[in-house]
Amino acid sequence: MLPSSPHVKKVYGGDDGLLKMGLDPKTLAGVINTSSGRCWSSDTYNPVPGVIEGIPPSNGYQGGFGSTLMAKDLTLAQNASTTMQAPTPLGSLAHQLYRLIVQNPNYANKDFAIAYQFLKEQAS
Repeated sequence: MLPSSPHVKKVYGGDDGLLKMGLDPKTLAGVINTSSGRCWSSDTYNPVPGVIEGIPPSNGYQGGFGSTLMAKDLTLAQNASTTMQAPTPLGSLAHQLYRLIVQNPNYANKDFAIAYQFLKEQAS
């Protein structure tokens, strides 16, 4: 899930961001997971460090599925999309995002959930 930049800014750390205002990330996840927002990336593999123990985001984004592998797979998906003339606008956005992420040596070898940290930094 790749929320738009205005939504990232509001939730994760912009001027009026919920987390920046002090809302506990676990509380936010609990609210999301008891509503229509519940999904795999919020209840099983939440990208916010400390929300779910035992997964890469809570271990410095170490291990897991690497960002370089995500970028590679998204490149393959975009190539197939182009070949089939079947546009995937959100896939294209994700591809662009991970291409940026892997250019940063601090993120390239981290789990794909590092996108949360990358977007958080971009929004501030």
